[in-house]
Amino acid sequence: MSLLLVKDNANSKLRELECDSNGLLKVDKVDVSSLATEASLSGLNGKVVAVNTGAVVVASSALPAGACTESTLSGLNGKVTACDTGSISGTVAVSAVSGNVACTHASLPLPSGASSESTLSAINGKITSCDTSALATATAQGTGNVSLATLAGCVSANVLAVSAGSVSKTSSYVWGSGGSSASISGSSSANSTVFDCRTLQKIVITGSTSNLSDSNIEVEVSHDNSAFFELTSAFLSIDYQSGQFGKSMDAPFNYVRLKRSNTTLTTESIKAVVSGF
Repeated sequence: MSLLLVKDNANSKLRELECDSNGLLKVDKVDVSSLATEASLSGLNGKVVAVNTGAVVVASSALPAGACTESTLSGLNGKVTACDTGSISGTVAVSAVSGNVACTHASLPLPSGASSESTLSAINGKITSCDTSALATATAQGTGNVSLATLAGCVSANVLAVSAGSVSKTSSYVWGSGGSSASISGSSSANSTVFDCRTLQKIVITGSTSNLSDSNIEVEVSHDNSAFFELTSAFLSIDYQSGQFGKSMDAPFNYVRLKRSNTTLTTESIKAVVSGF
């Protein structure tokens, strides 16, 4: 007969395995602290609570946190406001906001400068009625009772007829007269009489002389009829064949006169007229 030896870890010794009278392994001590104490399944059955899974109703089960409390779509329908999206058009600029925003397009803030009136009927009461039929087209314009009706009467074939009116003209001899000439001695100079230009815009100087040797006549102007100055760019050129001269010029000055230098040895006959308007 063979012996079976096992190591005893408690004292590092070898021990002999033994069997009982029934041929079963003999065990002196067994640690059963972690084993179930029930000897049979029937003993465990009394400690298990029966659960009737057929009685569980999903509709009445507890909902997780944040879940919708409505049990049907019909119950939710009464809490949703109908929105007519067909009447909404355009875009609305909305600045950033925190939290939930509940509004409609009618309650949105208006942009800067927009009308605050919500309907045309509301703004109608703020407009003053204007009776355009009471406006006369022939309202007087300016002095002389000039009117549009009068102006219309001056139009013929789409052409407006304008009257130039009367223009004041004046003229006088500054050398000589209608039937005689003034004389300038040889080797001498002479000034004509003064012509008043204070109310005139333009003047014309015309005349004639017997001296064909000296070709120019000077033009002198003054602001006070005392101090005269030569207009070097406005001298009169004499026609060497006829002895006549003439010049037209603007008259921004107050007074004008002519100056003639006779370099010949004979007396010069000269006549000059100044006209203006």
